[in-house]
Amino acid sequence: MKSTLLHRAPLRLAAVALLAAGTLFTAGTASAALPESTVDTGPAPDAPISGKLVPALRGEAARAATGPLVGEQFRELGEARHAVPGAKTSSITPWTGALHVVWGSFPSVNSDGAQATHTINPGIHLSATNPDVVYAPTLDPSGKTCIEVTTFYWQGGNGVGAWDWCAASPGFAAVSWIDTTFVNTYTSQFQGVPAYTVQDVQTNATTNSWTAYLYNYTTSSWDALFTSADPGKLTNPGGGWDMFEVYTNYNSATGQGHYCTETYGTQFHATNIKIKVGGTWSGLTTANSSVTPPGSVSSTSFGCNGLTFSLPTANSHWQVTN
Repeated sequence: MKSTLLHRAPLRLAAVALLAAGTLFTAGTASAALPESTVDTGPAPDAPISGKLVPALRGEAARAATGPLVGEQFRELGEARHAVPGAKTSSITPWTGALHVVWGSFPSVNSDGAQATHTINPGIHLSATNPDVVYAPTLDPSGKTCIEVTTFYWQGGNGVGAWDWCAASPGFAAVSWIDTTFVNTYTSQFQGVPAYTVQDVQTNATTNSWTAYLYNYTTSSWDALFTSADPGKLTNPGGGWDMFEVYTNYNSATGQGHYCTETYGTQFHATNIKIKVGGTWSGLTTANSSVTPPGSVSSTSFGCNGLTFSLPTANSHWQVTN
């Protein structure tokens, strides 16, 4: 796997891309009433595939819009796991001022796909001086997958992106901004906040082709976000993850991570997490997955004293609250 750095576009290019992609969602933006999802199960995995694409920036436009700040930091931990399939973060080192840490559910089987409902927080606005990036939740089905789908919050905006691990130089291959169109089309209500459902599945076992879909709540069908293939990854062992991930830096004014203040009062949920094995979908349990790091998690290790970590349903629903 090549280690070429992502395209270093100026941050002002990201701002242009944001405006071109659509109006950003703000607290005062009107939106249509959101439907209530089926909390217990989420959308049916075998719901119809629409044949349509999720509106998004793709290719070099997606890389340019996210820039080096979002891409290079995201790549830092994930690339190690893909280079050494099955590798996990088993512990968190004490926070010393700059830290890249994760917590969440890790399937123990090499599945053919995964599905989960992820909450979003459109009201989060990380300031232009905030160097942190929050990737939460982020879903990667298995060792042989090509695509990881993450929700990211940074100084340039909030989005849902498909990261291509099968590219010669891995990077964001599709980015859909969290604007009013996204919220009204791809989210339902989960515990009072909007949430989208992502399905990331192997569509061809021979070529190891994978497609990430988002569930369209207006048409009750799956729209494609991105497709990628690499048969060379078919032999990769190990499971994937669905987790809370943050890259944070020390803020001398607060003594905590920069993101901590600007995400105060928010919740991050990943629920109805399922994996597909042998054509059958099953929810994550303690029998087919683990929580990593195990045991209690110290909020100070994440540079944010107000964080709490919980498993409402082990291990198919995790929650992080600030």
